[in-house]
Amino acid sequence: MESIFDWLEPTEAGLFDISDGTDRLRDVLRIHRAGERPDLDGCVAAFVGVMDRRGSLDGAQTDRAAEWVRGKLYGLTVMDKWAPVADLGNIIAAPTPEDTRAALNVVCQELMARDIVPIVVGGSQILTVPMYAAYARQERPINVVNVDSTLDFGGDPQEVDGRNWLNALILPEGGHLFDLTHLGHQRYRTDGDTLQLMERMHFDAVRLGRLRADMAQAEPLLRDADLVTFDLGAVRVADHPASPSVQTNGLTGEEFCQLSRYAGYSDRLSAIGFFEHDPSRDGDGRGGQLVAEAIWCFLEGVMHRIGDHPRGSTDDYLQYRVVLDDSEHEVVFYKSPRSDRWWMDIPTPGAGNRKGRLLLVPCSYKDYQTAAAGTLPDRWWRTQQKLA
Repeated sequence: MESIFDWLEPTEAGLFDISDGTDRLRDVLRIHRAGERPDLDGCVAAFVGVMDRRGSLDGAQTDRAAEWVRGKLYGLTVMDKWAPVADLGNIIAAPTPEDTRAALNVVCQELMARDIVPIVVGGSQILTVPMYAAYARQERPINVVNVDSTLDFGGDPQEVDGRNWLNALILPEGGHLFDLTHLGHQRYRTDGDTLQLMERMHFDAVRLGRLRADMAQAEPLLRDADLVTFDLGAVRVADHPASPSVQTNGLTGEEFCQLSRYAGYSDRLSAIGFFEHDPSRDGDGRGGQLVAEAIWCFLEGVMHRIGDHPRGSTDDYLQYRVVLDDSEHEVVFYKSPRSDRWWMDIPTPGAGNRKGRLLLVPCSYKDYQTAAAGTLPDRWWRTQQKLA
């Protein structure tokens, strides 16, 4: 297996200062330093910086984001439960953007092959594309969750940048994208045609107001994701002033960290990215501090994963069957006795009379309540339509 360190440069030596106390992340992270490569055995996650700004809005200095965020992350305390985490350093800007993306693709492939979650920081959100492409060898349906204030479609499909990178996920034929969920768009910044496209493809776009009204409803969506990607422009400027696209409205810092923790807690998630952070706009360091805290919350979620997705047998799960009035539909729900998390099963094509293979999809107690009240949950319907 090709060494990922051929693609990575060490972090800056100045980040290792320990003058502010002990028991900080810098003391326990396995860090790629000059002349010292970290041992990846047993690691559950790895920080990867990308020092390439190409594709970002108006040439924003997003290539500096990884080192800026590291300077905040290293000083945070160690969470109560810990497993090895590495900081692999940075992928530097290659001669072409395509070369940088190829390097990130290789790094993500190798980390995921070792069951290590890459935490990618820096650059444009276009870097989600090589992260998604890293799943190609797995040859299975892939679910992506994107958190952004806009849906980045449109433009010339031959020219992919931070404004239209979603084209590269949904347009190619023969891809493995099964589900795309978008969280936090602002309607006055989002074309109606784009929302109609999401609807036609049975993808979910959760408007900012709907998301903020009940943040817990995002947990099942993130629990079902393989890849989660954040555009920092989804966070309001009062909490994150360092986005190339300034948004008066958006997620609060607390909500951003909550979503990040939900992502880490997901047993399925295997890669995450934090993009579009511009340190040149972050004079007091407030934005970098917030991103560092969101990564801390993500890692805390990873450390507390339960591994209770009902694979194989569901014998140990509480089962609830709901038969809808005036309908042939029966919805079966499962509840984990270990975490109180819910799933519902969805018949696949050819399952006829529920005798075929079933697909277990994360859901919430509210979905069960919706079914008990006589209505098919939206998530059940959308998933069944994609399978049809």
